[in-house]
Amino acid sequence: YTSAWEKDKTSVHIMPDTPGILLAQQNQVNFSEKLYKLAMEEEKKKGYDMRADAIPIKSAKASRDIASDYKYKEGYRKQLGHHIGARNIEDDPKMVWSMHVAKIQSDREYKKAFEKTKTHFSSPVDMLGIVLAKKCQELVSDIDYKHPLHRWTCLPDQNDVVQARKVYDLQSDNVYKSDLLWLRGIGWSPSGSLDDEKNKRASLILSDKKYRQHPDTIKFTSIPDSMPMVLAKHNSEIMDQVRF
Repeated sequence: YTSAWEKDKTSVHIMPDTPGILLAQQNQVNFSEKLYKLAMEEEKKKGYDMRADAIPIKSAKASRDIASDYKYKEGYRKQLGHHIGARNIEDDPKMVWSMHVAKIQSDREYKKAFEKTKTHFSSPVDMLGIVLAKKCQELVSDIDYKHPLHRWTCLPDQNDVVQARKVYDLQSDNVYKSDLLWLRGIGWSPSGSLDDEKNKRASLILSDKKYRQHPDTIKFTSIPDSMPMVLAKHNSEIMDQVRF
């Protein structure tokens, strides 16, 4: 099955200047890493010549000196051992400046003047604010707001006292219910009264024994030759299994 294809695939010929072939060759050139670095490799083979006073060299040296910790501390090392010192703190400007900065940042020095003057405050008695405060205190004071009434006495047979006692008796709940409390527990109704007859009649109406009477208590006789009796006898003879 594949013998014909095996023979033909070795004899296929494509023109080298076809667009597909040219595009593939150009893509190979673009993606080739060797050709991409070819110019740099050629320049490396030629070598280079850079002078010591070139601008890039000077820039690199200056950046190194700036970033160097040794160069940063070189001035400090030169001053070591050359500082004699001052006779007191006030003669040294750096120490004076340090003390000034410490006072500015100190919370104690910041509040020192306030602590000295806070106990020396005084205000006149007739100052407007003091007068207003006293007046407001009198307005909101509970002592001046509530004045107790004076104590007075009256005669027991005085007219208004007598009237007040009558009004109190009329409005008194204890006096109003005194008759009820006296009658409580001693109620009685005679036999034959209206309420007694009503209760007896209601008990008869609600009595279940009177309402539902048993059939055995009722006297009843039936006629033997009546139509229902004759029909019942005939049905019993029809349904009799012994005769059947």
